Amino acid sequence: MRIALAVLRRDRRSQVATVLVALGVMIAVSLVLWLLAAPNGLQARADRTAWRDGIGQNDKGAVSVAMNQDSYDGKLIERFDVARTEQGTIPVAAGIARFPEAGEVLLSPALADLVRDTPPEKLGNRFPGTRIAELGPDALKFPGELVAIIGHEKVDNGYPAADLRGGAGSYRDDYHGMLYLLTRVGLVVLVVPCLVLVASAARLTAAKRERRLAALRLAGASPRQVVVMTAVETAIGAVVGSVLGVVLARPFSHVTAEVPWEGGTWYPGDFVPEPAVVAAVAVLAPLLVVGAAIMGLRRVVNQPLAAEAKRKVRSWRLLTIAGALGVFFLGIMYAQEASGDGQFTVVLLGLGAVALALVLAGPVLTAWVGRFFVGRWRRPSTLLAGRRLAGDPVAAFRGSAGVVIAVFTGSMALTMLPGLESQVPYRDSTWLENAIVAEQVTHDITPLRLATSGPIVTMLDGTIRSGDYGTYVVVGECAEVAKVLTGLHCQEGPAVYSPGPLQGNEFKSSGGKDVLTAQLPAQYETRPFEGSGRVSAVIDRDLLPSLAGEVSMVGVPTTPENRDAVHTALLGTLPGVRLVDGEQRGLFGDTLMADLQRATIIGLSIAAVLGGIGAAVAAAGSVIDRRRTFGALIAAGTPIRVLAHALRREVMLPVFAVTIAACGAGIVVGLGLLTLARGLVGHGEMPITPWVIAPVGVGVVVALVAALACGPVLRGISPRDYAAE
Repeated sequence: MRIALAVLRRDRRSQVATVLVALGVMIAVSLVLWLLAAPNGLQARADRTAWRDGIGQNDKGAVSVAMNQDSYDGKLIERFDVARTEQGTIPVAAGIARFPEAGEVLLSPALADLVRDTPPEKLGNRFPGTRIAELGPDALKFPGELVAIIGHEKVDNGYPAADLRGGAGSYRDDYHGMLYLLTRVGLVVLVVPCLVLVASAARLTAAKRERRLAALRLAGASPRQVVVMTAVETAIGAVVGSVLGVVLARPFSHVTAEVPWEGGTWYPGDFVPEPAVVAAVAVLAPLLVVGAAIMGLRRVVNQPLAAEAKRKVRSWRLLTIAGALGVFFLGIMYAQEASGDGQFTVVLLGLGAVALALVLAGPVLTAWVGRFFVGRWRRPSTLLAGRRLAGDPVAAFRGSAGVVIAVFTGSMALTMLPGLESQVPYRDSTWLENAIVAEQVTHDITPLRLATSGPIVTMLDGTIRSGDYGTYVVVGECAEVAKVLTGLHCQEGPAVYSPGPLQGNEFKSSGGKDVLTAQLPAQYETRPFEGSGRVSAVIDRDLLPSLAGEVSMVGVPTTPENRDAVHTALLGTLPGVRLVDGEQRGLFGDTLMADLQRATIIGLSIAAVLGGIGAAVAAAGSVIDRRRTFGALIAAGTPIRVLAHALRREVMLPVFAVTIAACGAGIVVGLGLLTLARGLVGHGEMPITPWVIAPVGVGVVVALVAALACGPVLRGISPRDYAAE
C-alpha cells in the first residue's frame, strides 16, 4: 500500500490517470443515478393519479364517473363528471378536498387561472357549478395539469367506482405498456456506454502499471501485494469520483424535472432515486472499477515475463452477436405471449447482450482491418496504425467501444421512431376535421339546441350482425350525417351507404343499457361509401322506422370562430359524453410523439457524448501507455505529424468498420422492438428510412474529435522520455 501511495505522490502520469478515473466514474455514477430515477419519476406520477385508475373496475360502486379528455387552445384537459349513487361519505385521494356534490366543481390551479382569463362561453361554461376548492399537487400528474371534477345529480353513461382514492398506481400501464418498455430500453442502452466509460477510465496507464508490477513480481512481490497495490491506486480515484457523482445527481435531477413529458414538466422530488439505490450505485461503481483493474493483472500475476506480450483474439467472438440476437428474439416471442412485471425481462437481457457482444466482437474486426492495411499501406502513418490494430486489437478497439454502442443505439432509435409514429394515437379520420361528435349520448338534446345555433346532427350507432361478425354502422338522415362524416355522398331516396352489401339484416344499438334492435327490409338499395375510419356503413332512418327519434350520437359541424363555443355547449349540456374531436386526438398523439422525439434526442446525445469521452480517454491513455515507444520513434527521427496521423487512423479505421456492423445490429433490434410495440398497441407500420445509417457518419465524426484529444499528450513526449525509461 505504501508503494502505491508513493507512486501516486511522485508520478505525474499516475496522478493524471487518477484524475481521469475520478472524472469518468463521476460521470458514470451521476448518469446511472439519473437513469435509475427516471422510472421513479414515472411511478411518482402514477401514484398521484392512482385515484383515476379505480374507475370502472367494479360492477357496483358508491359513485358514477365519466372520464373524458377535453382540450382548449392546444392544451389537453382531463375531465371527470361524477355523481353519487349511494348515500354516505365518499373517501377521496390526497389533493382532493372532498367529493363534489351536484352543482359543485373542483379545478386544478392552472385550469382555474385559465377559466378566469377566458370568456365563459368558450371554456368556463364547460364546468357549471360552484367552485368549492382547487386540486392539490398530490392529485395532479404534473405542475400545470388541467383537471376538472364536476359534480352532477346523475351520470348515466359513467362507470362505477367505490370512491375517488384508487389503488396502487403503475406507470407501466400507460399506453398499453409501450412507455414502460421504452424507458427500460433507454435504461439498458445508456447503462452500457457508462460501463464502457468506467472500463476505459480503469485501464488508463494500464501498460505502464503492468510493467511496473511485473518488475515487482520478478523482484519478489507476492500476487497479493501486487493486487493490493493496484486496488489502492485505482480505488482512490474511483471513490472520489463516486462521491462527486452522488453529489452532482441532485442538481442534475432538478434540471431533468424541467424536461416536459406527457404535456408537462415534473415536480422537483420526482427524479430522486431511493437512498438504497444511491448507496448501491455509490458502492458498486468503485468496486467495478477496481475489479476491472485487477482483472487486467492476470498475466502480471501468473506470467510476469509475458506482461509485454500482445493479446490475441479469436474469431469465435463474432458468434456472440448471433447468440445475443437469438436471446433477444426469444425474448420478443416470450413478451408477446406473457404479461406482468417480468414480461420484458428477457427482451432487455437480450438487448444488453447484443450491446456487450458488439464490444466483445469489436477486437476481431479491428484485427482484420489492421491486417488489411498492413498489406496495402501507402503511407508510413497507415503502416504504423495497421501494425497497432493487428498487433494489439483489444487495446486498439478500447477507444472505439463507446462510439460503437452510440451508433448501435442511434440506429435502433432511428429505426423505431418512424414506426412509432404510426403506433401512437393518431388523428381519427372517421369524422370531418371541422366536426365535433359526442358519443354515448343518453340526454335530452333540447338544452343543446338552445345553447348553440349551429346545425345539430343526430345519429344512432350500432352494428349489423351476421353470426359472430358485426359491422359498425350509424343510422341517420344521410344529408345530415354527411355534414360530419368523412367520405359520405348522398343521393335522393332511402338507401344503405356501404362499400359492399351488408352481411346480415339485424341492427343492434351500441351500449350496455337499453339496447335497441331492428330489422332491415328484405330489399334495399346499396350505394357506395368511401369512409376511411371506424364507421363501415350509413343506414337511412327511413329503412328502420322503429328507431325514429332514437339518438346515441350528436355531431356538430363548426367553424374556427365558433369551435370553442360549440365544444363548450356540448360538454355543458350533455355532461359525461365522450367527445370525438380530431383536433383533440391530434393533440394527444402529437404530445406523445414530441415526448418520444425529445427522449430520443436526449438519449442519443448522451450516448454520443459518453462514446466521445470514452474514446478520448482511451486514446489519451494509449499514448500514455506507449510513451516509451513514441519516445523511441521520435528519437529515431519520426516526425510528430506522422505519429499524430497514425493515432487518428488507429481510432478512425476500426470505428468505421465496426460501426457498420453496429448499425446493422441496431436496425435488426429496432425492427424487433417495433414488432413487439405493434403487438402491444394492435396496429402500426415498420418503415425504414435512410436516416438509420446517419449514426455511422456521426460516430466517425465523434471518433475523429476524440482522437484529436491525444494530440496534446503526444506533443508532450520527447526523446528524453525514452532515455528516462
